[in-house]
Amino acid sequence: MKNKHLTDEEIQLYALDADACAPALVAHIQHCAHCQQEVLTYQLLAEGIKTQEKAVFDFDLADLVMEQLPQPKPTSDRPILYMIGGIMAVMIVVMGELFGSSFIGLFAYAQPILIGLVLTATIALTAFLGIDMYQKYKAQMKALNYY
Repeated sequence: MKNKHLTDEEIQLYALDADACAPALVAHIQHCAHCQQEVLTYQLLAEGIKTQEKAVFDFDLADLVMEQLPQPKPTSDRPILYMIGGIMAVMIVVMGELFGSSFIGLFAYAQPILIGLVLTATIALTAFLGIDMYQKYKAQMKALNYY
């Protein structure tokens, strides 16, 4: 048997679940009046906590938190699309002016099927890459709107 009193953790363990305690701990509590008083105090405290009714708020915490969060700003993507379209149109006009005669000579000697395949692949690839780039841009802007 111990000559010292038990620690608070040991007393709390006995007060809440005596079956889970070591036999030496149970024997000490059965013979020590001071430790028995501490166990009784913890048991009364636990019973008092259990009998208290649960706290009920008269407000909705989720609504209060949501009101304080920054709202994303609505953005219009039209100006960016117009800017990209304008830049592409200017580039096409400049390229046509600079290399127009060379392109005409290139297409004059090539077979029509080859021209069709090259143009189709070029347009499809440009559209795919442009759409992918635009979707990444929108995702990044959406992420930035929440910070």
